[in-house]
Amino acid sequence: MSERRPSRTRRTRRALAQADRRLLAAAIRRRNPASNRVMTTASLMANRSMLWTGIAALLAATGRRKPRSAAASGMLSIGVASTLVNGPLKFAWRRDRPPLLVAGRAGEPLLPLPRTFSFPSGHSASAVAFTTGASLAMPALAPALVPMGGTVAYSRVHTGVHYPSDVAVGAVIGVGSGVLAARLVRGMRERSMQHVDAPALDVRIPRHAVILASESAGDASKFADARTALENAGWRIDKVFAVDDVDELAGLLGDTEDPPLVVAAGGDGTVSAATNAIGTTGALLAILPLGTSNDVARSLGIPPDPIEAVDVIANGRVCDVEKGLVQIDGEDEPRAFLHAATAGMNVEFAKLATKPSLRARFGGLTYPIAAARAVREYEPFECTLEYLGRQETFSAVHLSVSATPVFGGVLGMRVPGASITDGLLDVIVVERLSIARLALAVADSFVGRHRPVHRVHTMKVPEIRISAAAGQRITLDGELIGELPARFEAVPKGVRVIVPRD
Repeated sequence: MSERRPSRTRRTRRALAQADRRLLAAAIRRRNPASNRVMTTASLMANRSMLWTGIAALLAATGRRKPRSAAASGMLSIGVASTLVNGPLKFAWRRDRPPLLVAGRAGEPLLPLPRTFSFPSGHSASAVAFTTGASLAMPALAPALVPMGGTVAYSRVHTGVHYPSDVAVGAVIGVGSGVLAARLVRGMRERSMQHVDAPALDVRIPRHAVILASESAGDASKFADARTALENAGWRIDKVFAVDDVDELAGLLGDTEDPPLVVAAGGDGTVSAATNAIGTTGALLAILPLGTSNDVARSLGIPPDPIEAVDVIANGRVCDVEKGLVQIDGEDEPRAFLHAATAGMNVEFAKLATKPSLRARFGGLTYPIAAARAVREYEPFECTLEYLGRQETFSAVHLSVSATPVFGGVLGMRVPGASITDGLLDVIVVERLSIARLALAVADSFVGRHRPVHRVHTMKVPEIRISAAAGQRITLDGELIGELPARFEAVPKGVRVIVPRD
């Protein structure tokens, strides 16, 4: 009887396996003391993605938009790739690690063999995923990241812990994960941008301007370039005021019949300070977003890049938008805001996030670290809400009253149907949540859905009074302004601002 010939598929698999072993043997033949040190170091640094986590931390610490986006894209890419590789794929193939004798040549591994299966390579998938995701978000990183990712991937073959095909397939998975993650992060940022649904006003935009600037804003280093761009676009800058000198700005606007364009160059707190200075003077507001979250700019559709925001000022339209007023019991005058007044855990967060020692130590990582500490340390408080003839009492960990539809940065804690032109305030009350429900709420925000979550209460009201036990503090865009009780009121068409054209 003649021996049955192996099938074409089996012959192909056998040929690929032989080629895999030959390539592995070729890599082993090229070993030398110098390359061994480089490759073992690269592999060890990438263990548990420590190398990529460190790079992401450095990018986030810059406090700038593009590096932060690159860090988010890179880390999400690793999450996607690791989930695929270390979950179903390794167990689907169950491939053993390379043997000690490869193609007739001793292949003693330079590193301890991992206990997991060999195919595909998790190190390679994570390295290429981070490189792809971060580089798509910030192309300037590619010349540095691509060689690093390639070195980590090849090191797995050089050290003898993976076959070349393990690395190749891991790299393909990494590219796909990086592309997917970069699109998710970009889409999340785009969803956080709103369009102002209001008619353009037929008003003249002054060609002379004053700037209210914050030196402590996250992107304050871009102020000089933005100012130059504004001047090149045809504006005369009469004066630059620091946020601490906002009363001087208010006096200037109140004493002139030809108010200049007021440019708020900073974050949401700077925008609210400028809104208070404008008051009822009729001055127009323009925004150069230099903060960390820039929720007001997102709510108005203003791009987060200050140079692009200058183009909006030069070519945009003027619209009426609402503002909020907060009157704290016992105070003489209300305060205006475009963003949000908050109480509860956010107050503790703001106290930590604005602490100079914490900012100096953690830089761009101050916000997530402050948030983690606030979540760990804060206890609920009891508050009573009176609105539209109703009265409700909650045991809350977070309370916010916002005039803008975007609250909470790109994660977008927002009231469904919120608008900056509907003449209504957006109220969010969050009671203590389980980890599972909190994860559900974050996941829904991440993918752009806003389903009702138990113990998260939202409402849209023209005015509301909120009271709480004595000592419950309230902040306005991160600045402590007093204690509850307080009354909040929406002011339709409260301020005129320059926004992008349709």
